[in-house]
Amino acid sequence: MAQTKIDEELLRRIDALELDERILAWRKAMRAAPWKLFADRERYTVASWRATEGEDIQIRRAKLVANILDNIDIAILDFDALAGRSTPGVIGACTAIDVCGDYIPDLWKDTSEVNLTLNASAALDEESLEILRESARVFGGKTAPEMADKAWAEVLGTWPKDATDAKVKDPTLDAGIFGQVTSVPMWGKLLSKGLRSYIGEAQGHIDAFIQNRETDIDRLYFWKSAVIVCEAIIKHARRYAALAGELAAAETDPARRTQLLEIAETCMRVPEHPARSFHEALQSMAIVSACKVLEHPMHNNPHWGRGDQYLYPYFIRDITGGRVSLEKASSLLAELIGRWGTQIFVTNETQRESHQINFAINNVLLGGLGQDGEDASNELSYLFLHMVGLLQLSSPTVGVRWNRKTPDWLMRKAIKTNLATKGGIPLFQNDENMIRHYTDDGIPYEEAVEWCGLGCVYPCLPSRAEHYGAEGIAGFNLAAVLHLALHNGRGVTGKLIGLETGDPADFESFDALYDAFKQQHRYVLYRAFWLAAIARNVQHKYMRLPLISTIGLQASMDLGQDVLIPHPDYAMFGISDRAIIDVADALIAVKKLVFDDGKLTMAALMAALNANFDGPRGEEIRRMCLKQPKFGNDIDEVDLLAKDISEFSAGVIKSYDNAPFRPYMIAREGLAWHYYGGLGVGALPNGRKALEPLDDGSISPMRGADTNGPTAVIRSVLKAGFEDSYAHVLNQKFTSSILKSPESLDKLVTYTNAFFKNGGTHIQYNIADKEELLEAKRKPEEHRDLIVRIGGFSAYFVQLSPEIQDDVINRSEHLL
Repeated sequence: MAQTKIDEELLRRIDALELDERILAWRKAMRAAPWKLFADRERYTVASWRATEGEDIQIRRAKLVANILDNIDIAILDFDALAGRSTPGVIGACTAIDVCGDYIPDLWKDTSEVNLTLNASAALDEESLEILRESARVFGGKTAPEMADKAWAEVLGTWPKDATDAKVKDPTLDAGIFGQVTSVPMWGKLLSKGLRSYIGEAQGHIDAFIQNRETDIDRLYFWKSAVIVCEAIIKHARRYAALAGELAAAETDPARRTQLLEIAETCMRVPEHPARSFHEALQSMAIVSACKVLEHPMHNNPHWGRGDQYLYPYFIRDITGGRVSLEKASSLLAELIGRWGTQIFVTNETQRESHQINFAINNVLLGGLGQDGEDASNELSYLFLHMVGLLQLSSPTVGVRWNRKTPDWLMRKAIKTNLATKGGIPLFQNDENMIRHYTDDGIPYEEAVEWCGLGCVYPCLPSRAEHYGAEGIAGFNLAAVLHLALHNGRGVTGKLIGLETGDPADFESFDALYDAFKQQHRYVLYRAFWLAAIARNVQHKYMRLPLISTIGLQASMDLGQDVLIPHPDYAMFGISDRAIIDVADALIAVKKLVFDDGKLTMAALMAALNANFDGPRGEEIRRMCLKQPKFGNDIDEVDLLAKDISEFSAGVIKSYDNAPFRPYMIAREGLAWHYYGGLGVGALPNGRKALEPLDDGSISPMRGADTNGPTAVIRSVLKAGFEDSYAHVLNQKFTSSILKSPESLDKLVTYTNAFFKNGGTHIQYNIADKEELLEAKRKPEEHRDLIVRIGGFSAYFVQLSPEIQDDVINRSEHLL
């Protein structure tokens, strides 16, 4: 919805808002609460699965969801004004064993807790442990990821596991990523029509199927499953209404009793019926998102999408009409932002390495162009930023969709929010570039303009089913590919992963090395794509997601087809080819030291790399490598090599025949993938030691390598271009002193605008001093709330691995 006239007085009133006592009470409880694992979801999945044996998979999964929603423990906590939590805890997680199989390493240990991250655990009692083990006995070996793994082994033996162990590709299938699970529900339709209309829509299709004597019974099963899950969500909301009524009857505080009765009344109406107010809209979203998580608790994050657009009519009508005070509206918004931003989940081992944290990475994008081509920033965009700045949480991932019409008041508020949070919140993405990418690829403008962020920065369309990562292919590690070229096809594990392109000591020219890298790239990537296509044909036989299919994609309802069965007209596939900058820095070092200047032989360089720069000449050679030109310093030779590697990699990806589906799109995102990817790469000729993290963003300079200032970095980025990639992450780190005055704040706004006007795609800022980070590492208990930007997302510094902490500490610290 385009906004042409902004109420400046309302913006001033928003600036004066503070967190109220209710949200402060929640924040205090959240900070004190232990992370708890709730097992009762698996109790009800097992019961349903046994009761529905022999029924169609689509109906079985719908009944499974309904059994969870009908029986799982629910709670309304003392500070809640909105009902709808995926667990009864302040910070809690449930598991996805029925979806992913026996994926929790600690499950069979004699333990009272389960690791959720590399250094954080959740409590687990004996009864809960046995519930989870029973679920693993029932579902283990029969889930979609496990069956796809078996199919992979049939065609390529141990190669798929070997490639994953060597970190050449990710994720593993037991990460639980399926089409659309990380995407945005159709919030606009849900709020304006309500779930009762979905039921009527599905029933209409069922009636037509019978009347027309159709024969594709799978479509009938889908529409029946849609009815089952929608009715289950409505019933779940009514359970909250009943609970609120019970609590109200026992409440002695009149104000809290009124609040509980309001919850009861609201949950009796939404999400069954259309929302009539801002309050009802947020309540509807809270219930539906909790149910979405309960269908598949891993990665099924409650994404906002363009929250400032579909929620704006409810917000502005209530505020201007006096139906709700700004203070109450902001408190309700803060509650949902906080609840979703502290949702945790239990994931598998590889995702712990690539994500580091277990707070769900939910995304809200603000501003951007509208259907009429005008900027759509509004007062709710401003309120989102303000509340995020007050809450100071690591999640959600907030993005500002920059375009040439983005107003200064939004950019200034965004930078102020960044200063309040410090850790890259919000990030900035070039709206014009993103829309152009989609339209160039044949997507109509009216669809392209509604793009949203998936997780960190990866773009998705609400009108299409996003399968990024859904077949075991999301990240592709070009640094690990270079490792293969430098080791005759062998990965860090010593196993043959790639082609035997020869002993690098025998390469007589730089082109010979570069060609070996290209051969390895094409060979491994095409194999990964082949595996993805196999998984695509296997997984839907063993898994369906009727709830997310129904609320997440109109095409699923129209076609009568679950999102796990991709349709050529609506399915989108993507890949993130990473570590291009590491490869450019490494290749330029070899070119200079060995082939141009003759300071080293290839044999001597390889000896140093294989010894991880130990031995008689190890440190000397490492210093030589570190002194070579590095990306991020406005040096044409290395910047243009990065551009060439980018174009080559994109060309290989686009040349792959993905028929009957669309070609793979490229979006180079962030996460903490550089930690994960680094575990698959030995010492590199850029001076990086074995297994250390790679560069932090897909187009960021290597930590500490950008020594010529921030503008040299963006000149390098603009030269490298990465034109074939929808998105690519640039992190920059500034000292907090740069934003001490309004003038310096304006300078960073001008800097950001200039970057985008010259073609930049993405930028985000860590506003943190090195000394503060070092102090936080020494005394983590005193810095629990310190937020930093990792790759494409933000995290609490003290929850990160020591390697990533050092990575953030050692990034170049700039001034403007």
